[in-house]
Amino acid sequence: MPSASSTSATYTPLLALPWWDTIGPFLTSLVDDVATALDVNPRSLYPFVTPFVLWCWQTKGLDLDRAKIFRRSRIESFVINGMTGMSRGTKNTLRGKLLRISEVVAPDSEPVPLYGIGRSTPTPPYDSEQRAELYSWSRTRGTSAARRDAAVLLALGLGAGLATRELLEVHRRDVSVDGAFVRVRDARRRSVPVEEGWRPVLRQQLADLAPDDWAFRPGRSGTSSGQVADFVRRTATDLDIRPARMRSTWLCWRLERNTPVDTLLAESGLHTYASLDRYRVFLPLP
Repeated sequence: MPSASSTSATYTPLLALPWWDTIGPFLTSLVDDVATALDVNPRSLYPFVTPFVLWCWQTKGLDLDRAKIFRRSRIESFVINGMTGMSRGTKNTLRGKLLRISEVVAPDSEPVPLYGIGRSTPTPPYDSEQRAELYSWSRTRGTSAARRDAAVLLALGLGAGLATRELLEVHRRDVSVDGAFVRVRDARRRSVPVEEGWRPVLRQQLADLAPDDWAFRPGRSGTSSGQVADFVRRTATDLDIRPARMRSTWLCWRLERNTPVDTLLAESGLHTYASLDRYRVFLPLP
């Protein structure tokens, strides 16, 4: 495992870059100490520690003090008020990780009850104007590699409705030669038909890749949950570009076309009718 100092020295804090001169030393010291105590790679801690500390310092006006920031009540407040738009699973995961850090850096923090994180409301789909903006964004990236990755992101998200983790796990070999189907190989194994308008995109953008190459951002060594968000941040856009909204858009399209429920469950990887019913609120009234 790389040393804490070597890893933190190469970390690029895109989310907090404008304020890194102020909060960077605090975060680096914190992450190095926690990584040593928990025997984990320091780089794995930054994606969830950084937004939490930034929120405490910038939004709540707290001093950069470990005991003040890493109170359990503060973590609970961040989950409820500082993570709007995040899924229930993401909130639960980040809360668990932050509480584990709290045990290391603020062991005397007062005990507070932890509330169940309610079922998240469905992510709203993109409307036609927003989809046009996404398409324009994908066509105007600064390099050919970035344009390809942006196009593949939209094709797998809007065209096949893949969740973030599924999208990141797709290799070239998982996409049919004609771009008509994508095989998902995780726990929700299935074959997903690609919307017809996105098939030429996959055919063209993946044509030069080897079978084992990742479809999105080929060349990376593995998969981590923040890779899509990191790619979007690097493009310096104000658009809300998320696979969750692309998946919601895809599901609504399929529902509008009266796709048989059992077929849609199989293609989407969802398991219950209630999971689909949640999206009907976005459909036009009959």
